[in-house]
Amino acid sequence: MFEILKLRLQGFSAYKIARKLNLDPPTVYRGLNFAEKNFAEVGKMLTELKALGWPEKLPEVESQISRRAHQNRTVAQETVPTQSEEIAFKLG
Repeated sequence: MFEILKLRLQGFSAYKIARKLNLDPPTVYRGLNFAEKNFAEVGKMLTELKALGWPEKLPEVESQISRRAHQNRTVAQETVPTQSEEIAFKLG
């Protein structure tokens, strides 16, 4: 996919890309269509992020994410029994 896009950006036609990469032209067209859809999705996401104040609020968002990750690790550590607790539970 990356090679197809790189060659397309260099001005190669789909047919020439197919010849150069030893692919059939329909494969190249599918790859280009897939990339176009992905770029459209990324464009939508960037628009939404900018509406939320990105990138100006990026440090604030990063700190919230790291706090949540830390809380999740703490909760996970608290819920995992130690080996001695497991043995005691099994022995009753």
